[in-house]
Amino acid sequence: AGARRNPLLQSEAVQGFALISPTFVYALILLVLPILVVIAHSFWTQNYLTIDHTFTMENYRIALTEPIYRDLLWRSLYISLTVSLLTVALAYPIAYFISFHGGRHKSLWLFLITIPFWTSYLLRVMSWKVILGYNGVLNSGLMGLGIISEPSDALLYNSTAVIITLT
Repeated sequence: AGARRNPLLQSEAVQGFALISPTFVYALILLVLPILVVIAHSFWTQNYLTIDHTFTMENYRIALTEPIYRDLLWRSLYISLTVSLLTVALAYPIAYFISFHGGRHKSLWLFLITIPFWTSYLLRVMSWKVILGYNGVLNSGLMGLGIISEPSDALLYNSTAVIITLT
């Protein structure tokens, strides 16, 4: 007669766990552990080239009370919230159109939308710099339409440019 197999090892739960465990270990080592290290370091202080492992909340006190850090935190939150809202506002109608009105061109639309993700982020940032720059496409267009008389630096190196680039 054949060998008896353990029914526990045959269960779908065990097989599913066996399939997902390498991914879980990978995520734990490369995602969770570095975050825990950063959190631990946030409660320590640095003395030039050494780290003092004494627990302290001083770093958080400085980050929340010093005006420069507080302003940077609020600016970062403002930019991230604005980019998130604009991305949803722009992406939702496009996704709606593709899902309900894409028809036989649905694959083409999806292909065209994914093209920017194939390019380097640095290349996209440099492209926006060309578009928004002093002698860029946008300034040239605004001068051609007579809206401005000379190129403007106001389109680059500010929060608006960051929001446009990230959206």
